[in-house]
Amino acid sequence: MTDLIPHAYDAATALIAAGRSLSDAGLITGAAGNLSARISPDAIVITPAGADKGSLEVSDLVQINLEQPGAGAVTRASSELPFHLAAYEASDSVRAVIHTHAPALTALGLRDVSISDYLPEVSLGVGPIARVEFHPSGSAELGNAVGRAVREGSKVLILHRHGAISVGSTVQQALHRMQLAELSAYTVLLAEDGGAAVDPKRRALLDKP
Repeated sequence: MTDLIPHAYDAATALIAAGRSLSDAGLITGAAGNLSARISPDAIVITPAGADKGSLEVSDLVQINLEQPGAGAVTRASSELPFHLAAYEASDSVRAVIHTHAPALTALGLRDVSISDYLPEVSLGVGPIARVEFHPSGSAELGNAVGRAVREGSKVLILHRHGAISVGSTVQQALHRMQLAELSAYTVLLAEDGGAAVDPKRRALLDKP
């Protein structure tokens, strides 16, 4: 990314930090997932297609004009750009969008289990949670469904067979919402499966005398 507009550098560095945090936590691996942030009323920065989100540099991020996305920038941007654009168009309060393949949230999406049914207080921390039916990755249909859910007030969206999305007024807020939603989903899985869903690393900690 070159010719940064004012405030773009801060947003870019926040996205890089969030990508590393999500990668370290196992919520994003390899080229999966994507992140973006609004840097002005008419522009965002977004992670590039095919990039490892745990090792991004500022120069890797792609700047997109919301009114007239340039063809070159769109080609370099994440293939999920359509739903990022839809989220920003849906609400001026959205200034960051994070998409992960967080395993617990994805699992609950596959099993059609509601976090809020188990933990009603979760909505206080992450806001309304929406469930979005399956649409092909990068499709206009997925973008439309995400935009509709954000317009209706959802802050976390569980995509059927496709992970989860969180939005926020800052990158940090979107990150915290994703982290809290994933932890809550993990708790629900533990309750449902009697601990069988505990991953090996956490099982080792639980089994320590």
